[in-house]
Amino acid sequence: MQKGSNLPYYLMLFWATVIWGGTFTAVKYVVMDFPPLVGASLRFIITFLFLFPILLKREGIKALPSRYDLPSLTLMGLTGIFLYNMFFFYGMKTAAATDGALVVALSPVVTALLSTLLLKERFNLRQAVGFLLCFTGVSTIIAKGSWVVITTWAVNKGELLLFGCATSFAVYSVAGKWAMARVSPMTSTTFATGLGALMLTLVALPDYAQASLTQISLPAVLGLLYLAILGSGVAFLFWFFGVNRLGAGKASAFYNFVPVWSAVIAIIALGDYFEKHPKTYLHQKFF
Repeated sequence: MQKGSNLPYYLMLFWATVIWGGTFTAVKYVVMDFPPLVGASLRFIITFLFLFPILLKREGIKALPSRYDLPSLTLMGLTGIFLYNMFFFYGMKTAAATDGALVVALSPVVTALLSTLLLKERFNLRQAVGFLLCFTGVSTIIAKGSWVVITTWAVNKGELLLFGCATSFAVYSVAGKWAMARVSPMTSTTFATGLGALMLTLVALPDYAQASLTQISLPAVLGLLYLAILGSGVAFLFWFFGVNRLGAGKASAFYNFVPVWSAVIAIIALGDYFEKHPKTYLHQKFF
């Protein structure tokens, strides 16, 4: 039986969602100065260098995966790091931060569908209703409250790319369940991050050669460090400790606050969206 108060663990989950909400604003600063692939590559190189020493300190040499673990870890790196961030960085060049968070919030629903198909997990009526509500809400976001936008295909292409985030994160989650049958959650996340960073860097090499990294602004650098250290490092550790103590069921409820914090932070930092489309935004938040 676990002793002591659970309050610190609830606070960790709370702050993880606040940090993740801020990533949608931080990336807007990053893509102003960094080519998307370079920004994504640097983000996860820094994150891996941050997580790997912590992993070794916590779990020691036994944390190193074997060659039998590489297929599932590679799939995690391909989907959750490489593809997710390709969609994320390119999508957020044109999508509003608030819209981006709401579209990506479709991830848990897509994960549930894939888990039903691939892991034979049960998909109940409550999940089906949730899926319909999420799909309706995201459609409203993309249509900006007007179906004429969809019928004339006048949609924001960045928001369509963010659908790729939801799908790739869902595959990442399923692959993670396979990986964590053999290794710890922290091991799987750390090495998936490293493998994904390698993939991003290989693809980004031509952009590295052309990028003028000496002319990067301070907000872009701070945004990159926020994404790497806080968004992919500290928030993950908070989430990891919270899930371990409280269980995945209770922890998952906190994820629903990410779009809320994204909206609050984007409005404060960017004056984003709500001021321009208040009625449409409230409609989106309802769904």
